[in-house]
Amino acid sequence: MNGMKPTIFGMLLVLAGLGTAALAAEDPPKQRLDQTFVAGKFRIFYCLEGPSAVPADDADQSGVPDRVEDVARQLNVAYRLFCEVLKFPDPLASERYPGVTCIQVSLRQSKSNGTAFDESGRARAIPEGQPGERALSIAISNRVDPQKNVTPAHEFFHLIQYGATYFKNRWYLEGMTRWAEHAVSSGGLGDVRYPAEGPWPQSESHQNELTQLAYDAEFVLWNPIAQATDPSGRLPDSAAMRELAAVRYSDGKPVLADMNLRGYEVMREILLELGKLDDVAFQELGYQSWSEANQKSKQNDPYIYAGSMKVLQRFLDR
Repeated sequence: MNGMKPTIFGMLLVLAGLGTAALAAEDPPKQRLDQTFVAGKFRIFYCLEGPSAVPADDADQSGVPDRVEDVARQLNVAYRLFCEVLKFPDPLASERYPGVTCIQVSLRQSKSNGTAFDESGRARAIPEGQPGERALSIAISNRVDPQKNVTPAHEFFHLIQYGATYFKNRWYLEGMTRWAEHAVSSGGLGDVRYPAEGPWPQSESHQNELTQLAYDAEFVLWNPIAQATDPSGRLPDSAAMRELAAVRYSDGKPVLADMNLRGYEVMREILLELGKLDDVAFQELGYQSWSEANQKSKQNDPYIYAGSMKVLQRFLDR
């Protein structure tokens, strides 16, 4: 992934501060997010009244609603787990996003559970910030309860993908992210609907069907790859992991449902490989920019699949 290519798009929990800022560019005219909560790398914008209001429950009487703190807990655990412990590419350090120092999260009324944006933008000025900062952005519905829903971690993993590669084909983007949800949810791996023993690469007809999928690609590609390369699925036994395992939601339930995630090494290496292959695709496909259409083009499919198979074979040959 070459940061010089043209584009038209752009830690335990550290909890501190309240403010009165909002993501103005995303706020609807009738609903302003007038509260701010800073938690580690995340700046969470929310409100207490109107259709975008979060539940007012505040069990620890911190002055910040439990819902806001719980979103922050899940996001920070996901960030530390993937980027610090498992060494996935950190979107805040990506060459695609120079000057980005934080992730802004808006909690508001929405028909969808969440959205992660692949552009960076000027960070909202808040007392805890610095002049000239840039930010990545996530939007999460105010009805999402992180105690029961992994949307915050799901959307954060999309930022990891955006920082690693320009490819945005949905069978890769959503399928791999569904695999990643098991870092926070229980079980370590979802359903496997293709034999882990292969054959690899899969047949041409299977590949054609695969590239028509989105979320369900998890079951027929990413989970089988994880199962084929990681028999145990145990997360590292380290001091950092023990710290993350100790983080609790406001109801006392651990943020990490267990200490399992199968295939994290191979998925990390696939992302790094795709970061190289998007340079190749850019040249060979004659793209003039990484427009939204080019990021999602079916012409990218062979590059994504071949890169994934290259890394998989490397793991199988160990």
